[in-house]
Amino acid sequence: MLAIAVLASACPGYVVAQERTGSQESIEQEVLKVEAQRDEAMQKADMAVLNRIYADDIVIINTRGNLLTKAQRLADFQSGDLKFLSFDQGGYTFHVYGNTVILNGRANSVVQFHGKVNQVPRTFTLTYVKSDGEWHLVAQNETLIDQPK
Repeated sequence: MLAIAVLASACPGYVVAQERTGSQESIEQEVLKVEAQRDEAMQKADMAVLNRIYADDIVIINTRGNLLTKAQRLADFQSGDLKFLSFDQGGYTFHVYGNTVILNGRANSVVQFHGKVNQVPRTFTLTYVKSDGEWHLVAQNETLIDQPK
């Protein structure tokens, strides 16, 4: 009991996080719902849904290491320069920090970007923030997974 009391005073956020398991699961489900909407919108180039989910000041780092703005990413979808030839994403892990969620996962999707096909698996980190009652994607980072040669 003394150890728990010491831990609670030294790391109050840790103890609170442990007690909020049900709340964290609910938040994860909310974010997964938004992520499913984004996944579908990316495949269909649904500009209205993507515009709603992407924060105005989103920071996107693609697999080539390029920094993209919301306007640039939406333009890629709208022009057809970014297309999903197949879609496979999962292996999610979550880190919940109040109104911020870090979502990690793996994508095995086949993507065509400016005429070049990329079928190398990649990992990604997405940062969602809840504001005005809605989850918005504020950061996205993708990294190619090295393939044995």
